[in-house]
Amino acid sequence: MARLSCFAVFTLGLALAGSALAQSQTTPATNAGDASTPPQHMHAPNPQQQLQHMAKQLQLTADQQAKIGPILQQRAQQMEALRADNSLAPADRKAKAMSLMQNTAQQVDAVLTPAQRDQWKAMRERAMERAQEKRGQKVPSAQGSSGG
Repeated sequence: MARLSCFAVFTLGLALAGSALAQSQTTPATNAGDASTPPQHMHAPNPQQQLQHMAKQLQLTADQQAKIGPILQQRAQQMEALRADNSLAPADRKAKAMSLMQNTAQQVDAVLTPAQRDQWKAMRERAMERAQEKRGQKVPSAQGSSGG
């Protein structure tokens, strides 16, 4: 009887150890959305990649690409400097980031044709909706449909 009890305890110990090991190996992947871990920050897209995407979607001319490229590059540098500035409060950092994004949008808008401007605005709105959905936030629909 004692041997059976020892065997049961040993088997239970192995099962618990295996379970703990399996959980520790999967924790980083499943812990991404946990409130106890800091959120992973999304970085702005690579300016060259974003320019290529815009050129394809908006059918930018070579002249437009030559003007928009430096605007996107400047925004990337300013955002990187903003991320590195630890002296700012989170609310101030967010406000400055929003200001940079609005400034970039205005500069790019000035280069685009009215049709391209409308299309780019729609692209930005869709991207914002996707980003908010990824974060689990509900986005009010312009069509009034409920998504949940």
